[in-house]
Amino acid sequence: MAGRTIGMSRSAAHIRSAATPGVDRAISSVPPRLSRRTTMLSALAVSVIYATCFALIKSGLDLAPPLRFAGLRALVAGLALLAVTIVRHEPLVPPRRVWLPLAALSLAATTVAYGAMFLSPGRTGAGIASVLGNAQPLVTVGLAAVFLGERMTRGKTVALVLGIAGVTLIAYPALAGPGAYGFSGALLAVAVSIGSAGGSVLIKRMGDLPSLLGVTAWSLILGSVPLIVMSWIVERDESVTWSGTFIVLLLFLAVVGTALASFAWYWLVQREDVGHLTLYLFLVPVLGLTIAAMVFGERVGLAEGAGVALTIAGIGAAVLDTRATAGPHTAPDPHAHAGTSIR
Repeated sequence: MAGRTIGMSRSAAHIRSAATPGVDRAISSVPPRLSRRTTMLSALAVSVIYATCFALIKSGLDLAPPLRFAGLRALVAGLALLAVTIVRHEPLVPPRRVWLPLAALSLAATTVAYGAMFLSPGRTGAGIASVLGNAQPLVTVGLAAVFLGERMTRGKTVALVLGIAGVTLIAYPALAGPGAYGFSGALLAVAVSIGSAGGSVLIKRMGDLPSLLGVTAWSLILGSVPLIVMSWIVERDESVTWSGTFIVLLLFLAVVGTALASFAWYWLVQREDVGHLTLYLFLVPVLGLTIAAMVFGERVGLAEGAGVALTIAGIGAAVLDTRATAGPHTAPDPHAHAGTSIR
């Protein structure tokens, strides 16, 4: 009797599998989850790169108009990734099922995020730009809850509150300074967070891809086109200073700060809980402050120091929450992702 029951169960499972091949394909396409060590070190590396890029962008804006600078950065980065895709003999043309989300990814994560990132520093104070531009974790957690079905845990809430408080304290001297409040610049800073957060959710919903390199490359190339066109319209009277300094800045921002960082981030996003992962980005202003103190000799005051402590505490809360909710770090339930893959 037991043998017959087992046989019937297997037959039923086989029938369900044959009847829903799309579900099986979606389940098998879930990328394997990473170890905590790999996730933490990779997210930290991306945060270091992003923090370095903010300092370099500030230097480069004296040498090029913002939209053209942003467009060139994205275009060079996309072409570099496309070259790597060719060398690795990976598919150059993304599957048809991701063409629409790829267009949305290009617009959100490249056109909007990079354009606003380069425009906002000149239109509002550094404090407002820092706080609103680094609010990406707050936006991402909300979007992930709505579109990916990720749970809003107590640990995430604590990490978000500590992170936002920390970033605000780090930016407090600039917030209290003259000329801190520029409405258009504040909106642009918010656009950076929304565009970047939307990009993370979109790449997660695409599921496993034949070539993540190719999709990342095309998102940057396609997203650079509106930036270059807008620059030609509104910045036609401005020019780029093609000095050795600018070329080095552009190449670093494009190859390391965009091509490498974007691919690494999307690679992480496809394998981890987006809400937990994005909390590591609260480290970006902390690392930026550290770089400013070490390289440029900027003084770190009491408010900034307290902000650093709160932000690190928030990251700690996120790490502890990951361990508490995930348990042993094994592959996640594939059925949880089957419905999120765009097909």
